[in-house]
Amino acid sequence: MRIGAALSETGKYAVEGRDSRQGYDTWVRWANEEYGGIDIGGRRYAAEIVYYDDESDADTAANLVQKLIDEDGVDFLLGPYSSGLTTGASAIAEANNVLMVEGNGTSDTMFERGFRNLFLVATIASDYTKSAIEALAARGARTAVIAYEDTSFPTAVAGGARRHLEAAGIEVLATETYPKDIQDASAIMTKFRDLAPDVFVGGGHYNDAVLFVNAAKELGFAPDGMLITVGPSNPKLIDELGEDVDGVLGPTQWEPVMAYEGPYFGRASDYAAYYESLWGEPPVYQAASATAAALALHLAIENAGTTDTDAVRRALYGLEADTFYGPISFDERGVNTAKPMGTVQVQDGLIRVVAPADAAVADLVYPLAGSSGGGTASAAERVAQMLVNGIALGGMYTLLVLGFSIIWGVMGVINFAHGEFVMIGAYMAWLANEVWGVDPFVTVPLVFLVMMLVGYGTQRLLVNRVIDRPHLVSLLVMFAVAIILQNVMKVVFSADFRRADTALDGVWQVAGEVTVPVTRFWILMVALVVAGGLTLFLSRSRLGKSIRAAAQNRETARIVGIDVTKVYAATFAICIGITGVAGALVSPVLAVQPFQGPPLTLKAFAITAMAGLGSVRGALGGAMVLGLVEAGLAVYIPRIGTNLAVVASFVLLVVALVVRPQGLFKGLRPVDATAA
Repeated sequence: MRIGAALSETGKYAVEGRDSRQGYDTWVRWANEEYGGIDIGGRRYAAEIVYYDDESDADTAANLVQKLIDEDGVDFLLGPYSSGLTTGASAIAEANNVLMVEGNGTSDTMFERGFRNLFLVATIASDYTKSAIEALAARGARTAVIAYEDTSFPTAVAGGARRHLEAAGIEVLATETYPKDIQDASAIMTKFRDLAPDVFVGGGHYNDAVLFVNAAKELGFAPDGMLITVGPSNPKLIDELGEDVDGVLGPTQWEPVMAYEGPYFGRASDYAAYYESLWGEPPVYQAASATAAALALHLAIENAGTTDTDAVRRALYGLEADTFYGPISFDERGVNTAKPMGTVQVQDGLIRVVAPADAAVADLVYPLAGSSGGGTASAAERVAQMLVNGIALGGMYTLLVLGFSIIWGVMGVINFAHGEFVMIGAYMAWLANEVWGVDPFVTVPLVFLVMMLVGYGTQRLLVNRVIDRPHLVSLLVMFAVAIILQNVMKVVFSADFRRADTALDGVWQVAGEVTVPVTRFWILMVALVVAGGLTLFLSRSRLGKSIRAAAQNRETARIVGIDVTKVYAATFAICIGITGVAGALVSPVLAVQPFQGPPLTLKAFAITAMAGLGSVRGALGGAMVLGLVEAGLAVYIPRIGTNLAVVASFVLLVVALVVRPQGLFKGLRPVDATAA
């Protein structure tokens, strides 16, 4: 029996996608090896799952589901991870009258469409936070703030959280949305810190949990309770963040200690032991949800005694089963309404169930040790904090954009692998920190030298061969390099999110409620030193003057005796070295993962084109302008300010191209490789 599934092996949902696949494969192994195959009318059939990587992209997931139906001829479908991907994939299944059973797409809106072929074994998204909020209210929580990703599942979670908070008598002080693939949550956390809430509620995915906890620590935001939808139930988050995540609450569909059992897999703890024997790690609830989805489909097929879609659908609607995952019984929407949602809290490095009461194995810790009520900032303090945040963000952008700007201005090459070179530098710093305990700031000289060698090799082997061809050729070459580097780093380091630790963390209290993030302050200092040093190098040294000459007129530089080929190699090497340093320094701030590069490349492209090519002054000025604009939008525009901040660079780019095409700070004219 062939069953199809599109799952995320790469992209934003790669961590959860891997867990889901292992959950499905756990069922396959059990069904074929332990159970003896699916029993249909007295005959046993082996199960096979056909997988494709949906790359964490909704359109790709939908296209792959169509391929599974048309080309692979699957009998049934299992769902992808996340509501965003399941929404489109389930629409294809519905249109083709193919049943899809899933456990990790829980958005309410999916089950308001009247579909007959979509079934969910998990608790629906709007009830994710219910048991946690009720427990917090019982302990005295009275105010809360909510931040959530502006996509289907987090929106449903946030909507449900608001209803449950209001029902529990907890006032919602503010709500903020942010776009998918956000890399920095500091603006949101700064705004929330000034409101001094009792509870922070974060609706997103695993990476968002990393960003929330990091930003809260960095900015000194310490509410009495933190509730984050995805992450706290995953041991990987504890491995990555250590004691920083202690006390954080999270919803859970399932935990091994829950008192669920059934004739298939036995008790919850038995399932956990079987899963760990296969994969060498304990199951997270996403894996258990996936196994339960496959098991529900399995039982319905056996109850129907056929693979006929209508008969199996009727069997799913009539299914009542006790399982290791909890009771399964679907309502008319296709939602399992029999299983309640649990809540876990990280306590001393362990994940413990704290709600609801009949499932709890530990008492809820509230308020958290070290929490602080804070105080509401005045208008002047909000302005001062916005300026601090904007300048700090500008310093980070300066480092990120310098190498890109010089390469484009001097060589006429748009380095579309720029973000990937940042990523490599970040991984180098993280690796040194993880293995030898070296602070990322200490790794800067070594990272610079190693990345210079990487840049030199890349220029000599690839860029130098296409430098005299039209710009599109070099752009495509560097785009291909970006794809290669992403996938190589995924193979080497997996798609898990990493973060380096630094001794230069925490915040400085400047005046009243105004604080300066220590890590970002020192990144700013390094950025200013690098910018100043690069300016002196380009204006005073012989090589620097040669670089400027080659940028102004390549052929004339050759006529007067400058070896332009060597100048280009040195330029590329130095700029990639600076780019690697940027990665090393942001490794404690941004989540390090193989696919963090593209947003950074687009940001560098926008700043460079807006401010002026090949200009240190332009890179610094453009980065500061953008940092201040983004900080201002995030602070002063309620609810959607962070969403607007993401597109601010491209709005400024459009304005600059119309009003001042040479760039706001007037850089070099880009080299025209076809002019010769």
